[in-house]
Amino acid sequence: AVIGPPDVKVKSESGSLHVDFIGPFAEHERDKWPLKQYYGSWNYRILYRKKGSDTEVTHIDTKHNSEILSQLEPWTVYCIQVQAVIPEWNKTGRLSGELCEQTTHNGVTPVWIIVTVLLGSMLVVVISVTVCFFSFLYLYRLTRHVFCPSYIFPQHLKEFLSKPYSGSQFFYPLPPEEHLFYDKLTVISEESKNQSDETGDEASKTTEHLQDSEQEESDS
Repeated sequence: AVIGPPDVKVKSESGSLHVDFIGPFAEHERDKWPLKQYYGSWNYRILYRKKGSDTEVTHIDTKHNSEILSQLEPWTVYCIQVQAVIPEWNKTGRLSGELCEQTTHNGVTPVWIIVTVLLGSMLVVVISVTVCFFSFLYLYRLTRHVFCPSYIFPQHLKEFLSKPYSGSQFFYPLPPEEHLFYDKLTVISEESKNQSDETGDEASKTTEHLQDSEQEESDS
């Protein structure tokens, strides 16, 4: 009997290719039976190669229905085929259709990326903490300036207001009159002084005139 090809599915993940396969089946009307049940030993052979390279073909035999192809080059397209193998009968089945899939990154993060991410995270944290600190300090000073101004009330007013109210007089009483010492001050204006000088001149003239009259009478 001719052994047909198995059904194959390929998935690329973390730099590896996950290959799942099942069958082939024996069909009778509407029923299907895996051919694996009719043979004593059964293996699957996976053949894979880089796309465009027909000479370098690698194969892996397995008894399971899945296999992980690792140690592949990242970002490289590989083409895969699977066939059934019966070692006791030295018989191989038909190859499945060729499935090609590209590998991704191998999942190992380079050291320089780790260091860059770490330093960037630390820088972001430092900047965030600094901005938050200065913002809080600014808000604190603004709040304190608005609600608690830095103006200092004069000490003498504090003492004055702290004393109990004793009457309607807000200032200290004046000292008694007997304790005041003062001198009398007379203010003479310039006009009064001129009038005094003229009065004095007229008086002197009158005196001289009287003296002359008396001298003439005595001579007579």
